[in-house]
Amino acid sequence: MVDGHTPWDQELASNWEPPQIDTSVPHPNRMFNYLIGGKDHFKADRDAAEALIKARPDTVITARAAEAFTRRAVRKLAEHGIRQFLQMGAAITIANSNDQAAGESAPDTRTFVYVADDPISLAHARALLVGRPGPPVTVIGGNFREPQDILSRPGLIGKLDFDQPVGLLLFGMLDYIASDRRARRALDYLMQRVVPGSMAALFHVVEVESEEVNNALDKTLAQDQIELTPRTAQHVHELVQGYEFIDPGLVPITNWHPDGTGPGPELAERTAAIGGVIIKR
Repeated sequence: MVDGHTPWDQELASNWEPPQIDTSVPHPNRMFNYLIGGKDHFKADRDAAEALIKARPDTVITARAAEAFTRRAVRKLAEHGIRQFLQMGAAITIANSNDQAAGESAPDTRTFVYVADDPISLAHARALLVGRPGPPVTVIGGNFREPQDILSRPGLIGKLDFDQPVGLLLFGMLDYIASDRRARRALDYLMQRVVPGSMAALFHVVEVESEEVNNALDKTLAQDQIELTPRTAQHVHELVQGYEFIDPGLVPITNWHPDGTGPGPELAERTAAIGGVIIKR
């Protein structure tokens, strides 16, 4: 803590200037922000999101269920004794952020690291962090699809103690890696780096059997860096085969420890995402 406030990484210090942003290219983080009712997005993001909404109005339900799931998952990890967190692929939220959820559940949370590949997310994180109380937070830019590069960044060294359990938050990570092999390699690398007792919370968007939805996704996927890759539920289970999930397993995110926040189990069939928490023994 610095003067009672959350410090931020050197990348986000006062002399940091965000790089130029191509506002004509939609980005999933900004699209997500639009879907949950935020204001940090551009016309390209809104157009791409509206194309998905037109094809499948339940896209909004999925997004809001996903945001609620992330909070529940963070709290569950804190209940299991996790006191340091690494979130790969930070989205722009409008409610309490995940580091605040961790701090509220476990006031002794030691550190929270966000990794974002979007300049807008980085700038937004800097604005949120300045002057805000809570657990020490670090935000670094980088491609979450290559975690080996992220974990070697100078800005991350010393922030996480890999001799102690780590909570990995893989929200919108695996489903934004088009290659199965690359996605599994990224997951395996992270799980190999953490010690027993560590946990990994994840959710994955699942395919919908609709030509109109698929066409809308194809339009969104026109930019290679987005890589949004819905998979069938069975495909996702195969992707994470061999890992142990805590109860209730890898399930529709509406059904994972529902607590009245966000869409509930009654909307499971309208929510195109499954999620769960891996534990390393």
